[in-house]
Amino acid sequence: MHIEVLCTGDELLTGLIPDTNSPLFMDRVFRRLGQKVERATVVGDVREDITRELRELAGRCDAVLVSGGLGPTSDDLTAECAATAAGVPLVEDAHALEWLRARFAQYGRPLTANNAKQALVPAGAQTVRNPVGTAPMILQRVGDCTFYFVPGVPREYRHLVEHEVMPRLAEQVGRLPGRVFRAFRVLKTVGLPESQLDALVEPFRAAHSRVTFGFRTDAPENHLKLLAEGASQGEADAALAAAVAACRPALAEWFFGADELTFAEAVGARLQETGTSVAVAESCTGGLCSEMLTRVPGASLWFQAGAVVYQESMKQQWVKVSAATLASRGAVSAETALEMASGARSECRASYGLAVTGYAGPAGGTEEDPVGTFYCALAGPGGTQVQRGRAEGDRDRVRRFAAYRALELLWRATRGST
Repeated sequence: MHIEVLCTGDELLTGLIPDTNSPLFMDRVFRRLGQKVERATVVGDVREDITRELRELAGRCDAVLVSGGLGPTSDDLTAECAATAAGVPLVEDAHALEWLRARFAQYGRPLTANNAKQALVPAGAQTVRNPVGTAPMILQRVGDCTFYFVPGVPREYRHLVEHEVMPRLAEQVGRLPGRVFRAFRVLKTVGLPESQLDALVEPFRAAHSRVTFGFRTDAPENHLKLLAEGASQGEADAALAAAVAACRPALAEWFFGADELTFAEAVGARLQETGTSVAVAESCTGGLCSEMLTRVPGASLWFQAGAVVYQESMKQQWVKVSAATLASRGAVSAETALEMASGARSECRASYGLAVTGYAGPAGGTEEDPVGTFYCALAGPGGTQVQRGRAEGDRDRVRRFAAYRALELLWRATRGST
């Protein structure tokens, strides 16, 4: 099945707004349907360009997801261009107009003429109510191609893709004659370089010929992608399950989860399973560890508190680092990290105290500990431990690697392997 993506908007071409929508759709299509999105195209808010792209897509695609340009302003041209490309007029959709009136009544605002424009759709198209916004989703069939038009606003895009586009695409895929069935799984690791991951699973390739082995880096995570094919869904699922069963033991030391599970969710699950809790003291990461952990639903069951202690005085006051340690060893040191972890644990009465301090850059650092150096420490039922790490790159990259190393300390402790 030939699937493509078209994104509209000058803001995407100028770089004012990054395209965060398309990767989500591509991922959903690949994971759930076993299909690849062949191409993603971006065009500006120019009638001729949008119309030309729609005509070309209709000639070569089975399905196209088009995002953006469905709003009320003069530069929202997608519905108009869709009608022109299909050779049909724009017409007012009664259902869409009713939804708009109800939405604006809910807001206590009048429905203006430019907002009513969002009820104009290509003749013969179908509209789908958008429960999280004003512009409806538009379904249009042109020849053998089905167009799915959705707003570009990320919240609206995500809802409509998840609840309206994906089920319809699944029906399209299910009707394909002689289709190849696919099953997909991502095995996620932390603390394992990509080259070593490749080497560890290399012995299993020959025995699993119906499975394609691939790799993806989301630094500092590395992922193994397994795509199985079969003449039926049962065959594909069985081939995938066999490959996963073979690879998992080889990755056991670094494997934390599969598919959409995040590392923070894996850490939180271990804390919840063991009935333990954590308090965090952070310096160079500026609360990133706490943010990652509290992004997990239900974090209040195991997350006690997080303190961002940048200044030395706050390290002393909030997490009880001694003035002597700061004077003799400095704020970025193994000794300070250990006292931060112990202080966080005792002050918050948590099972574990987690701490990180370092030089995120671009300034700072010493000859012994240059920019990019960080220390992560953990205090828990089994005692204390500290690790020194260093990351290359800009400030954001150093902070991310430091936060991950700290969470990895906690993860390994809660799974009984430090």
